[in-house]
Amino acid sequence: MEYNNLDLDFNDIDLSGADPGGRRSQNSGRRTVPSGGRRRRRRKKKKKKRNILVAILPPLIAILLIAVVVLVSVKTGLFESFSYSTETQDLYEYFGIADNASAVVVIAGEPTEGRIRIENGTPYMSLADIKELYTGRFFYEKTSNRLLYTKEDETISTEVGTSSYETGGGRVDTPYLVSFSEESEEGQVIFLALDYVKLFKNLSVRLYGGEGEPYRIELKTVWGSVNTADITKKHSLRTEADKKSKILTELSEGEAVTVLEQGEEFSRVVTEDLITGYAENRYLGKVTEMAETPVTEVPDEVMTSLNTGESIVLMWHSIAGAAGNDTFSSVTEGTKGINVIAPTWFSIESETGTIRSFASKSYVEAAHAKGMKVWAVVDDFNANSSLSLYDTLAYAEKRAAIIANLISLSRDCGADGINVDFETIGKNSGDVFIQFIRELCVACHKNNLVVSVDNYVPKTFNTFYNRKEQGVFADYVVIMGYDEHYAGSKVAGSVASIGFVREGIEETLKEVPANKVINAVPFYTRVWEETPKTDEEIAAIDPGEEYVTYNLSVLVTPSMKNEEELLNNYHATATWDAEAMQNYATWKIGEKTYEVWLEDSASLTAKLEFMKAFELAGVAGWEISLAAPYVWDIIVEYY
Repeated sequence: MEYNNLDLDFNDIDLSGADPGGRRSQNSGRRTVPSGGRRRRRRKKKKKKRNILVAILPPLIAILLIAVVVLVSVKTGLFESFSYSTETQDLYEYFGIADNASAVVVIAGEPTEGRIRIENGTPYMSLADIKELYTGRFFYEKTSNRLLYTKEDETISTEVGTSSYETGGGRVDTPYLVSFSEESEEGQVIFLALDYVKLFKNLSVRLYGGEGEPYRIELKTVWGSVNTADITKKHSLRTEADKKSKILTELSEGEAVTVLEQGEEFSRVVTEDLITGYAENRYLGKVTEMAETPVTEVPDEVMTSLNTGESIVLMWHSIAGAAGNDTFSSVTEGTKGINVIAPTWFSIESETGTIRSFASKSYVEAAHAKGMKVWAVVDDFNANSSLSLYDTLAYAEKRAAIIANLISLSRDCGADGINVDFETIGKNSGDVFIQFIRELCVACHKNNLVVSVDNYVPKTFNTFYNRKEQGVFADYVVIMGYDEHYAGSKVAGSVASIGFVREGIEETLKEVPANKVINAVPFYTRVWEETPKTDEEIAAIDPGEEYVTYNLSVLVTPSMKNEEELLNNYHATATWDAEAMQNYATWKIGEKTYEVWLEDSASLTAKLEFMKAFELAGVAGWEISLAAPYVWDIIVEYY
């Protein structure tokens, strides 16, 4: 046995009180351990603890460090950054656009299939689209290659293809091309800068992009409220509500976005520069509803109007020559309630703008003496039946000549207004006609002349009369509420059934304020003669052609004054037609059948009762010499 490795230090052994024989001390009753041994044992325990600490401390520190790293990573999103996609989305592909020749239209924050033309960073829209979406007031004068816009007191013009426009104050230059034209399969297309449109319309145009990004554009004329929020921490706007989806752009802390739709983890938002995608809700501040700020750079247009609000009772007076003025006294004798009389004085005589006139100053004086104002009628068919209305009104100088002549003639005789009765307007003449009305109204109002415009009952085939624009510029819009069935009709029927009257009023009121609408009633009717077609006539009809079994013609067109006499002559009895709200009569002579829908006191009362419910500006009648004496007592009950 080797003892060399034993560490025996006898100096540490306490022998005091020890029993040499190793026996228990009689004093303690227990075995005594030397004090040096206890110290050694304590040292060993300490050493053992140190060894244990040395063994376990590094792993504990590592665990603590890992915990700290995990905690910090959770707080900062360090770990999550490894699970997010860093792939960016090509914006041209995202918006479905190939280049910067056009801009994507964004509506209510959402990209659409709509595109707006971009030229040199300026957005353009076709004239047709501008007229449909924003304002129908632009008029392209093809004969001068100019775009016109008529305001209350002037017409502003710009030549297509230039960077300037003309006002009453002179020429104004712009930093952009105001308009340009292109040829297409449909013909010439005019493009107009939206910056120019903004001069006339409160239109918000927000355009972003270019320089490597696709153009996005938002156009607004109506403002409401939107939900907005601020970004609380910088992060990526993504294509989908998924952190694995592609990045559209980076959202900055404090940046405001419009919130379109809120989800559980992501919300669909649109940035200020019109990029729409998904942002994380945890980085989205409080969502707040905010009112949008409307564009108010253009003051609301308030057109001059000589409409006094007084109920109008207008009677046309058919005058075929200067001598017709002498009938004023006879046709107005016994009348009541009339406050406007409209003699058919003026007619366009040539395409250069000359006017044939039967105007009479003494007539006006006589009318004024009876409390009647005079609105002189101007037509487009009495003086020259072959007149081309388009070739007359398509030229600015010709429109100006007509207007100047009408105002001069009206002032010379003392007339109070002009009643426009153009009845040969074709579809190709609609735009030039309404431009003439605009310019006429501006000029007449400067000369204190009332303007009223006559219109057929609205149908799909005469929308180009543009009643809406008439209602803006003219003082009164007159419905010619008759000729439901006319001399060329294929079937017999009423001149003005209550359904026809209803249609005229209701359709007109969709475009014109009631306080500008006058409905005209007829003082005449038509007697229809129906002759059965022969077998040969029926056999000759094309199998695919619609036809009736009789030939139709107008036997006579009696006035109200002659209807009772007419029925007595034919021993016919009238019965009430509840659908037409007229008395109806029919009789036969041989194989011929005759029909008539009477315009009498009952039908007139029914029409006026119906009209009054709409609170129209008034009533007109064609024409004063055809009216029966009872007409005036009925009219004064309503107006």
